[in-house]
Amino acid sequence: MSVNMAVVTPPEETTSVVTRNRVVCFVDDELSAAALRKGLDGSNLVIRRGTIRHATRMLETDTDLAVLVTDISGIDDPFTELERLAGVCPPDVRVALIGDNREITFYRELMELGVTEYLPRPITRDMVLDQLRPKLLGDVAAAQVDRGGHVVSICGAQGGAGATSIAINLALQLAETTKAKVALLDLHLQNGETSVMLGLRPGPGLRIALENPMRADTLFLERAGIDVNEKVCLISADEDLDAQLDITEAGVRHVLSLLRQRFNYIVVDVPVPFPPSIYPVIKTSRHVLVLLEAEVTGLRNAHALRTAVTNIAGKDRVFTLLNRANRAGGLPKATIVKALGAEPDMVIPDLGKGMTQAVNLGIPALKHVSGLRRHLAPIVREITGVGSQRKSRWRRLLRL
Repeated sequence: MSVNMAVVTPPEETTSVVTRNRVVCFVDDELSAAALRKGLDGSNLVIRRGTIRHATRMLETDTDLAVLVTDISGIDDPFTELERLAGVCPPDVRVALIGDNREITFYRELMELGVTEYLPRPITRDMVLDQLRPKLLGDVAAAQVDRGGHVVSICGAQGGAGATSIAINLALQLAETTKAKVALLDLHLQNGETSVMLGLRPGPGLRIALENPMRADTLFLERAGIDVNEKVCLISADEDLDAQLDITEAGVRHVLSLLRQRFNYIVVDVPVPFPPSIYPVIKTSRHVLVLLEAEVTGLRNAHALRTAVTNIAGKDRVFTLLNRANRAGGLPKATIVKALGAEPDMVIPDLGKGMTQAVNLGIPALKHVSGLRRHLAPIVREITGVGSQRKSRWRRLLRL
């Protein structure tokens, strides 16, 4: 069987063509849509709900596109559907597939048929940036800012939305899932809540380092860091409310650099609105989670926060996290989607009184609330790309 759906030409010859024409995606789940939306940002992108069958029907009447990404998950005989697609797909259209099959032989068969790339679900923004975008658009994904730990920022769009609680439990689950070292950095130097929620007492080291980077050396972590467990370290402060702080951009950059040398992941609880001194955190973050609840103020502030992050670091970094999604009295989902302009990238439902009880007990909610780990798993997967041992084996075999 020969299916010639993609003519491979040098990227420099196709970049201008690709940017003029459409990139059309048919996917059947919002997580894949969000990953494609962010990873292919900047192209003439159209995302529709559907599978390869919907793509074939579209191509029967509309062939004005340069790239097609389509989902073959749940298709009993994907090769038959590929034959049908090939019958209506122009040969110069680059075709990428998303599916559930993780077998190396399946991947090779698709490559032999002329498919440009295949990614197993679940896909993430970074998978699209690193593996799909260069092959489909002929350009290169933005390089990492520099070598070092992966920075994740959590920003609450409203007071009491649960940003600190999510930051704590996300840091713990990142360490649990990856077995890597994780730093939890709370930049709320006055009235910060991470130490309270964990039943710990911070020292003065963080303020000193942020105000005067010349005094922050390799011993900084030994003085300022508090072990939450063998993998997670808390760096926070508890300054008086009337203290006159002089946090410098150089201090923030230096502290972040020290942490990135020692930890694989750095989860940062970021104060809002962002003071200019905090900008290096946003610029260095690979993921900025804007967390809101289903309230009018949350929607308004989330929009402003997303704009601020985009202006500082680019819009491919920002993810919207709707917390306590089904809480009684909250805005309906349709209103939230309309205000945001899209589905929230991540959703955590209301998990009941256990979250508050965990705070009062000074213990992580992961140990106290059933279901939290399951709802944090998609966020961890988006950040790390780690979903299961099978996925890791697939990536090694394909050298992805």
